Amino acid sequence: MLPVIKHSAYNLLCVGAFLIGTISFPSAQTLPGLPAQPAPPSQQTTTPPATPTPAPGSAVDFRTRPPWPVAAHILKRTPDLNGIIEDDQWNPFYTVASGPITGTVFCDWDDNYLYVAARTSQPATLIIDVDASDNGWLRGSDNLELVVGPAGPNQKPALVARVLDASSAKDVPFWTTQGLDVNAILTAGRLIGSTQEIEVAIPKDTAGLLPTAGATIGLRVEFIPPIAPTAYTPTAPYEPHLLLDANLVNSEVQTVPGITPHLELSDYRCIAGQKLFATLFLLNQTDQTIPLRSVLWQGVGNSKNAVDTISTVTPPPLPPRKTVKFGYKTILPKDLPLGNYTLQVTATLGDGRQVSASASFTIVEPIEAHLQPYPDPLYIAGTTRLDLRVVITSAVPDHFRGRLELLQYPKAWQLEGNPERSVVVYGEDATGISHVYFNLPADTKPGDYPIEARIVWLDKTWPLHCTVHVAGNEALTPPPNKK
Repeated sequence: MLPVIKHSAYNLLCVGAFLIGTISFPSAQTLPGLPAQPAPPSQQTTTPPATPTPAPGSAVDFRTRPPWPVAAHILKRTPDLNGIIEDDQWNPFYTVASGPITGTVFCDWDDNYLYVAARTSQPATLIIDVDASDNGWLRGSDNLELVVGPAGPNQKPALVARVLDASSAKDVPFWTTQGLDVNAILTAGRLIGSTQEIEVAIPKDTAGLLPTAGATIGLRVEFIPPIAPTAYTPTAPYEPHLLLDANLVNSEVQTVPGITPHLELSDYRCIAGQKLFATLFLLNQTDQTIPLRSVLWQGVGNSKNAVDTISTVTPPPLPPRKTVKFGYKTILPKDLPLGNYTLQVTATLGDGRQVSASASFTIVEPIEAHLQPYPDPLYIAGTTRLDLRVVITSAVPDHFRGRLELLQYPKAWQLEGNPERSVVVYGEDATGISHVYFNLPADTKPGDYPIEARIVWLDKTWPLHCTVHVAGNEALTPPPNKK
């Protein structure tokens, strides 16, 4: 609903602007008396030639929600952003089955990006609307609109981005580009004959976007005839946009009536080389015993070589009204790159029907570490003790035990203990602090003193460095009494 405004003159102005905005396609090329201008050469396609002037009636009705069936659960995974939509890397969101331009919208996510892609039946410009917190288009300042130009040969699709800021208490929304880093939004695309594929990666913190498991965002992607993104004029700021819900999840399931699968992983933040365990729970909600043909565990997409493929033939049947558990373990390759991976388990019933469940996990660095001098700055008052704190956050299962090596520090500083020592963090996804103490001479001069160190664990090394800021002792001398 449009906001109610008491002043009649303002009402008439808004209604008039609304009528103007809805009866004409938002492009200067459609205005009477203005000659049609071709798209820049960088936006033109060769097969087939693209007409830059939108067809009549192609304006988007954002007041009407897209009528297409939606696959609302978006599994966490990281696609290759190369302009090629690999079906095993992308979650289909919905398919536009009729209209001037048809095609499928895809969506993925990880801890750093929201990924949106579209495969269309012909070259098109995409209008992507994202409501980062899914609280309504005319609420807050988290409403992002991207206009992505058509794919062209040997170039990235052009992009225009804007935010609808509706956070004002006076109900006066407005479009803005303030605070947007358009260069951080990644695009890729290609043309294969008349089929266009475009991929977009939107970084977290863009217009308040924080992709996390369990979050719901509003999303809508529209296809319009190809024009340069700068030629598209957005709707009036007070015009509502109806979006579709996209649920960001770590796991998803495919069921058959009466049989419900559930997949749990022993760890969702893993390191290369560790053991990963998984458990499939199959709930039989019927009053009949359900035979099983097989249970197949495998990686999906870029995870095919990340986990072992294991098939169990003729497993035990599912008793009536009972849950049966199936276990799995794999050793992740030691050279597995950082990123997101997906494990899928499929159970084939005796009649050939299948239920499946998928869960994603992330390969992260075993540790994150830094040096933190305390106090900072350090004031010298006689021989002064410095506490050099080694802060380590570990993703290693059970506990982390490595070796700290101090490589460079001022020779005049007296180190307590050895320059090499063990550092330990107990617990996975835990943070531990080790202390290294120095005694600085009373004649230490003010200045910045670098310290270099490293942590060694197995065959991996993490370099560390910090700067100790030493201040003079003038601040410790009380000012003279004034008469």
